[in-house]
Amino acid sequence: MDRIVVAFANEEAQRRILRLLVSDGWEPAACCTSGAEAIRACRKLGSAIVVCGFKFRDMTATDLAADLRGTAVLLVVSSAVNLDMCEGENLYKLATPAARSDFFASLDMLRRFEEKNLHHPPPKRKEEEQKLIRTAKELLMDVNRMTEAEAHRFLQKRSMDSGMKLAEMAQYIIDSYTK
Repeated sequence: MDRIVVAFANEEAQRRILRLLVSDGWEPAACCTSGAEAIRACRKLGSAIVVCGFKFRDMTATDLAADLRGTAVLLVVSSAVNLDMCEGENLYKLATPAARSDFFASLDMLRRFEEKNLHHPPPKRKEEEQKLIRTAKELLMDVNRMTEAEAHRFLQKRSMDSGMKLAEMAQYIIDSYTK
């Protein structure tokens, strides 16, 4: 399986890129409509190539590149005007309209780069961090009547919004409910 994540806020743009990839034998591992979803997908894969647009509802491609430094490389497909506002050491740009051959040449170059430089196994959490996260989710489920999935999403979202690690946010929530 190819470690490709397709991430576009516009679902029609996402479908076009997906069809283009599939027509050439590439099989994306995930399709996302937000930056947070793309981050989760890349971290789950351990390393990835993200084919994305310039802006998501929750962040820009520059923000996504910064969050995924060392984990993923981004191929941002957008207008030249939008691409002028993008930057990042792991961010590559392709202006639209682009020739099919340019798209696949860029993707192939990034695939080779990703194979050489980014193979990191997904980070394992320490047992104590896992316990904190589990305890925080249980509190959210009991007190706020959330499902486990909702509690986990809540933790992830608050963690990303605040710039804290998931375990730190879990500790913050535990402290909030127990003090």
